[in-house]
Amino acid sequence: MDFLEFDSFTPHDTNVSLPQPQPALSIPIATNLESFSKKFSNFSLSRNLSSFSQQTTTNNESGIENSGNGDKDFKDMKVQESKVFEKYVKQSLLFLEKDDKSTLERLDILVNRQDHFESLGPRLARVLNDSMSESMMKEMFSDIENKKTALANSGSNSKLYEENQVKNLVEPGFVGAMTRKKLRSQVEFSLTKTQTKMLKEYQPILRHLKVIESRLKKLNDLNDEINTRLNKTANGSTQFTEKVGLMSSERTAVEIKQGLLTAFKSQFTLNEYEEFILASGDLNHDFFEALAKAEQIVERCSILLSEDNPQLGLKIMSKMNNVINKAIDRIVTYCNKTLDNTYSLSSKARLQTLHECFKFLKNKLNFLSSIVDKFSASRSKAVLEEFYKQTQASQEGMGIGVGVGAGVNSGVGSNAGELVRPLSSRRRSSAKSAASITGSETVRPVYMSAHDPIRYVGDFLAYVHSLAVNESETIKNIFTMGDDNDREFDNIIYQIRNKVLQSLARPIKSRIEQLIFSETKLSIIFQIFNLVELYSVMFAKQLHDSEDLVETMLVLVKSCQDKIFSTISGKLASIRASNQAKLELNSDLQPPEWIIDFYSEILYVIDQVTTKTVLNLPPEENERFLKLIVNEPISIFKDHVQHSQLLLHDKRDTLIIQFNFLDLVQSKIMPISILSDKVLEINDMNLELTKQLTELELTQILKGSQLYDYYNIINMICPFTDDFFEVSIYEPIIENKLYNLEQLHKADSALQEFLPNAMIEIQQSLLKLNSPVTVSDVIDNAFIEFIKFYQKLNTINKEYLQYSFTWSTYDIATLLGIEESRYQDQEQN
Repeated sequence: MDFLEFDSFTPHDTNVSLPQPQPALSIPIATNLESFSKKFSNFSLSRNLSSFSQQTTTNNESGIENSGNGDKDFKDMKVQESKVFEKYVKQSLLFLEKDDKSTLERLDILVNRQDHFESLGPRLARVLNDSMSESMMKEMFSDIENKKTALANSGSNSKLYEENQVKNLVEPGFVGAMTRKKLRSQVEFSLTKTQTKMLKEYQPILRHLKVIESRLKKLNDLNDEINTRLNKTANGSTQFTEKVGLMSSERTAVEIKQGLLTAFKSQFTLNEYEEFILASGDLNHDFFEALAKAEQIVERCSILLSEDNPQLGLKIMSKMNNVINKAIDRIVTYCNKTLDNTYSLSSKARLQTLHECFKFLKNKLNFLSSIVDKFSASRSKAVLEEFYKQTQASQEGMGIGVGVGAGVNSGVGSNAGELVRPLSSRRRSSAKSAASITGSETVRPVYMSAHDPIRYVGDFLAYVHSLAVNESETIKNIFTMGDDNDREFDNIIYQIRNKVLQSLARPIKSRIEQLIFSETKLSIIFQIFNLVELYSVMFAKQLHDSEDLVETMLVLVKSCQDKIFSTISGKLASIRASNQAKLELNSDLQPPEWIIDFYSEILYVIDQVTTKTVLNLPPEENERFLKLIVNEPISIFKDHVQHSQLLLHDKRDTLIIQFNFLDLVQSKIMPISILSDKVLEINDMNLELTKQLTELELTQILKGSQLYDYYNIINMICPFTDDFFEVSIYEPIIENKLYNLEQLHKADSALQEFLPNAMIEIQQSLLKLNSPVTVSDVIDNAFIEFIKFYQKLNTINKEYLQYSFTWSTYDIATLLGIEESRYQDQEQN
């Protein structure tokens, strides 16, 4: 282990049992030689000799210490050690004798090499020239002598030479010195031979190391060359790096400028295609995208205007505004041309482009308003031309009539199918209407008789309704493309429709009002009212956003109502002022003929009413109308009766003729449910007249029986009532001069003469009363009142004069034909 470095082992190699490291030999051989020289680690002559000497000394000492006990054991040990020493010496000599010449030649070659010799010499000197003292040396050789003696004692003659050599080694003289030198030379030679043999094993490795050395040298040369070049390159790369950094900065600045210019160009300029399409290209999706981009550029120019120098922003804005204005002019022109030519709207692509124009102009109200106004004016003019063409064509014929085709045969029913046609059919009708407006189709009017105003109004309103609906749907289809859910242009549709249909309002109003005001028959006016009201509802439902047209229809409805009011009022006014109507009051006491004629016309109209009020009037107007047709004729009749000289002398005839008149009116209006309140009102009037007739007949009975004065006296004291009657109340009657027995006897006689014929006389006086029920009620009520008075007067007579009439109350009731049950309760009282 002489050639092993101590640092070659790590602390974790604890399981390896190694000897202590020896100092390294100072042989300047390459590093690889030290690795294989470690194989001689167990070979150390000085160490072996030292260990042998120490063992001998130890044995001697132990032998001296134990000499008294066992000399024999000590001798045995000495013999054993001599044998071991002799074994090693023999092996060394045999090793030297077996060495051949080739080994010596190789050794000479190795020794002749200056580098190996120089490295091997010091190492051998260090091994052989061990620092041992002379005494130790002497002791060692003494041991050898002892071994020699041991060998001699063994009796071996073959080893005499070795014994002499050993003996010479310990000689102190010249021979001993020479022998020792010779032994030393032999040992050196043996050691050199051994290590040469060891080095021979490393010769291939050495050759490889030489090759590696040459290669490493080349690598070192290349490394030096590369380092030289790198140094030269490093000096040039510094300038190159600086130049590259400068150019990179310039490139970055250029890229930033390029990005800014690109962004500026994309944000503030239009490309050639966009400028071309805005200037002269088709109006398509690309056109509107380019126009939107131009508007965005104008908006972004506000950023440029905020700079210190706003000239660039002003120039860009001015240029973009010119481009936008030209594009908008193109859009306006396109819209006007398209809307003027309705045939072009059959193309879906053109209609879509028109919608794109409308969507763009939606925020440009001034341009959109100009388009809407122009389109509305053109459509209004076309509709009016069509309308006047129809009306003039109809007036050129035998009568006044208008229509929409040969299929129109009657007023409302003639166009009933128009309201329920499907949308596609109505659109075709709208297209036909548009075609007729442009003059491409000749409209064939339907001529009707001028003596049939109802039919004329029906067909006229049907034509107007068809024209208005077709026009409305045409406008709607233009702005919605047939999509009912599209509400984007509802406001524009409303404006155009209102303006177009507004042009029809005035001529419609003038035509219908002219016909209404010229008509005098109430039934015709009422049928015209029904037509106008029907179409008013239809216009309000289908054309609710056309306020003027709907308002015109409501005005026409109001005109019909006013005309009916004025017609009825005029008739009643003429009746009031008519002498003929006054002369109709004659002695037969029958209602005048004018009331029959009046109700025969007015009730036919009212009987057709299906609404809650007459003519669908408001409650106040309805009440006024009912008073006009019920209360006003009654008032006129009463006025005529009051100024009639024929009826002034007889109150009974006045009441009878009034009752007959009211009874006639009541019978006329009773079947009409809407006049039920007026029926009750007239019934109250009749009851009042019946009461007056009853009082008049009662007075006639009292006068005929000469009891009228007593009736007045008793009523002066306290009028009779059915609820309460007390005789004591009438005690003041005895103070009256007429109340005596003589006058009562006269009255009793007159009563007996008058009552048998009283029923016949009263019935004859009421023969002109048209209601038999009323006649019976008047007679019965008069008789009952007379019987009640007769009974109470007879009771008073019995109380204060102890006098009673000849006939009892039962006799009077039997004579007058009154049932006992109708007065018996009063008699019991």
